[in-house]
Amino acid sequence: MTGNYDILLHKLDEFIRKYYKNQLIRGAIYVFTALLLAWLAFTSLEYFGHFSTVIRTILFWSFILAAAISTWRLIIIPLSGLYNLGKVISHEQAAAIIGTHFSNVQDKLLNTLQLKAESEKTGNNSALLLAGINQKIEELKPVPFAAAIDLGKNRKYFKYAAVPMAILIVILFAAPSLLFDGSERLLKHNTRFETPAPFQFNVENRDLKAIQSEDFNLLVSVDGKTVPNDVYIEIEGNQFRLDKENRIKFNYTFNNIQKTTRFHLFADGYTSREYELAAIPNPSVLNFNVSLVYPGYIGKQPERLQNTGDLNIPAGTKVKWEFNARNASTMKLEFRDTTFTLQPDGNLFVYSRSFIKSAGYSVKPVNEFMESKEPMEYNLNVIPDLYPTIQTEQQQDSLSSQLYYFKGMIRDDYGFSKLAFTYKFIKTSEENLRSRDQVSQMIAINKGISQDQFFYSWDMQKLMVEPGEEIEYYFEIWDNDGVNGPKASRTQSMVFRAPSLKELAEKANQNSDKMKSDLEKSLQQSKKIQKEMSEISRDMLEKKDLNYDDRKKIEDVIKQQKELEQKVEELKKQNQQNNARENEYRRNSEELQEKKLKLEELFEKLMSEEMKKMMRELEKLLSQLNKDEVKEMVDKMKLDNKDLEKQLDRTLELFKQLEVEQKMKEAIDKLDALSKEQKDLAEKTEKDKSDGKELQEKQNELNKDFEKLKEDVKELEKKNQELEYPQEVGENKEEMDAIQKDMEESEEQLAGDKKQQKKAAQSQKDAAEKMDQLSSKMKQEQAKEEQEQAEEDMNAMRALLENLIRFSLNQEALMEELKQMDVNNPRYTKLAQKQRELKDDAKVLEDSLFALSKRVAQISSMVNTEIAAINNNISKSIAHLQDRFVPQARSEQQYVMTSVNNLALLLTEALQQMQQQMQQMKQQKPGSGSCKKPGSGKPSPSAEKMRKMQQKLNEQMKALKKKWRASKRVTEKEKEWRQQWYERRTRSNGCSARGAS
Repeated sequence: MTGNYDILLHKLDEFIRKYYKNQLIRGAIYVFTALLLAWLAFTSLEYFGHFSTVIRTILFWSFILAAAISTWRLIIIPLSGLYNLGKVISHEQAAAIIGTHFSNVQDKLLNTLQLKAESEKTGNNSALLLAGINQKIEELKPVPFAAAIDLGKNRKYFKYAAVPMAILIVILFAAPSLLFDGSERLLKHNTRFETPAPFQFNVENRDLKAIQSEDFNLLVSVDGKTVPNDVYIEIEGNQFRLDKENRIKFNYTFNNIQKTTRFHLFADGYTSREYELAAIPNPSVLNFNVSLVYPGYIGKQPERLQNTGDLNIPAGTKVKWEFNARNASTMKLEFRDTTFTLQPDGNLFVYSRSFIKSAGYSVKPVNEFMESKEPMEYNLNVIPDLYPTIQTEQQQDSLSSQLYYFKGMIRDDYGFSKLAFTYKFIKTSEENLRSRDQVSQMIAINKGISQDQFFYSWDMQKLMVEPGEEIEYYFEIWDNDGVNGPKASRTQSMVFRAPSLKELAEKANQNSDKMKSDLEKSLQQSKKIQKEMSEISRDMLEKKDLNYDDRKKIEDVIKQQKELEQKVEELKKQNQQNNARENEYRRNSEELQEKKLKLEELFEKLMSEEMKKMMRELEKLLSQLNKDEVKEMVDKMKLDNKDLEKQLDRTLELFKQLEVEQKMKEAIDKLDALSKEQKDLAEKTEKDKSDGKELQEKQNELNKDFEKLKEDVKELEKKNQELEYPQEVGENKEEMDAIQKDMEESEEQLAGDKKQQKKAAQSQKDAAEKMDQLSSKMKQEQAKEEQEQAEEDMNAMRALLENLIRFSLNQEALMEELKQMDVNNPRYTKLAQKQRELKDDAKVLEDSLFALSKRVAQISSMVNTEIAAINNNISKSIAHLQDRFVPQARSEQQYVMTSVNNLALLLTEALQQMQQQMQQMKQQKPGSGSCKKPGSGKPSPSAEKMRKMQQKLNEQMKALKKKWRASKRVTEKEKEWRQQWYERRTRSNGCSARGAS
């Protein structure tokens, strides 16, 4: 029975599936037909109605909703029943449907199902019941339940679907835009579409894409049968009028686009479709930092800059960029030669690099849409470590041409490493060949600053520079460049050229002539001042007061005296400079050098400080208009000026003598040098290896040099004759003519053949030998002349000392006799007469001493001052004796004694110096001997006589020194009394003063 019942259920299930299949087919036809008609209706309505977005949205969603409901009801539910998904009809319901179709079944099928269900429910499985159920099943087996449903009956519903299909086909061929345009606008129900109008809106922009944060210019044109005058745009409910370019073209600017924007155009009641302006994100740099790490040697701390792209950095600086960007996936850092693409490191784009050269660079942020249209462009200016600079100034010492003082300024970017002074010989003398290697001397500087001043002195005397040599020198500075290594700069090379012997001689002649000329001018000016002072003093005796003309004359004299003082000072400096520079290259003999020093001392003492002081006091007295005091000061100045005149005369004569001696020495030196050169040329001629023309030219040069030597000797003889006491220079004309003849013959022979050239060598040797002989002769004559003159001067000095001592004793005796003499004694007149005789003796002493001082440089310049004081005080003593003022006369006589003693001591010191020099001369030049000086008329004393005279003088000088010390003490006491007496005398009528004059 179970098998029959299962078959029954299987047939029922088959019926149920066919039942749902029939509903699915019929529902599909209904849905297709209804939706197709709705779609055609909605698209037609939209096509002709051009509804707004709201209506289109309603139509769209209405269609969707109807489609969804009908599909659910007519397709989804039957389909789920077909596959037994969800709720389906039961077997009982299926039996009822089958019963209505098959009349013979009627309720049998339903009763069978109910009986089976009841038996299972109650558990009554009686055979009787089961047999009844089985019987009914057997009766129902032949009935085809599935035949109750005829699927073919659904064909009649296709005619409903054929109508919209026919309409669809017609529209597709007749007006396809009705379907597509309407369907498109319904599908894009939120998009505003342009209403068909007599004109058409055309957006002429290639694409509607705007860069974020930038402006976008919308270009619109209209075309059609008629065009509107104005076109408007609607953006998010806001309407704006487009700018009109011409009749059919319009534009509108979207300012600072930030997001995608929808808009549509409208004009004259017609609206365009909706457009979308897409906002493309613009990559940009928000901010950036730059870290600078400077080279260590410049001593600058690292820096960090914000938003600073233009950089000025030292070479070797390491630069690190950190960019913070927006809307950027990469960053392009472009230099002139290379482009670097930076990837993000977290939120930053980082790049670092050291720079040696300047570079321009740009920063471009990039994203998937675009590169930044406005890249940031900067310049990175690398400041190279420049070469250091050095500037120097040099100053030559006023007294030495071989002493230079340098002041310099060095500059650099960051500091220095060293400074050096470098020199080398580029030309040396043949006798003293030197190394040509450079010599550098380091100079201390402050290395850590960018600018420093330095001072340096260079004394070439340590190098023993010879005449004619040349030295190249310069300064060199190195910087502290730690990147490329220290760089050096140097000053322009300078050359020190030592003057040649010829140039030295010419310069010495010029200086000598100028010195003599200046001395003579100063001497003449001194004589003129002396004469004017005498006239002023004489005129003042005849006047009671000073008038304007007197003051003018005195002021003129003072002015002339100051000019003379200035000239004398210039003479001192000039002489000092000449001596200092000449001694740098000339090695003078000890005697000659000592004479120069003595002469230099004379120049130093030409203008005394007392004379300058008196000029200042005289200027003050002129303003007080005190005639007596002015006259007294003029008289004092007259005496001092007289002393200056003598000093100038003496200095001029000694200068001339020294010039002659030096010229003689130079002539001998030149002769020795020519002899050596002539010998060397003779050796070259004998070797016969040199070119004859070259030898001839060299001999010609020697001939010219010898000719110049002859001229120098003539000039020497001329200068010697200008002396007051000419020296014995000897007659050397024959020897020089013979030498010149040999030299000229050798030059002629060198122009001949080889045989003549051999003869030329012998002539050259003869000339050199004669030169040596002449040089020896001149040296002997010079030494002999110096010794003879020294002996004669010492004899004159001793004689002068004897006369001076005799004068001192006579003056002392007169003072003692006058001390006890009554003014009314008849012998008083004889004593006054004796004082006048002593004045005449003093005049003789003065003339002799002055003449001797012009020959002997060892005599101090103070001797003329003392002798002038002697004469002045004797004159005053005579005046006091006339006025019978015995105490005052004795006071003046005491001053005379003081000056005499001072003078004797000065002369004794000079004599001792001369004796020492004489002894040295004899030791250096033994066997020179002495002879009678031509024109002197007096033989030289023997050594024994000289020794006795010297011993006697020494004894007398000891006695004079004792008296001098005592007289000095008396003089100091009497000086105050004398001053008081003069003051009383000045206040009187002045008669005594005129009488004394």
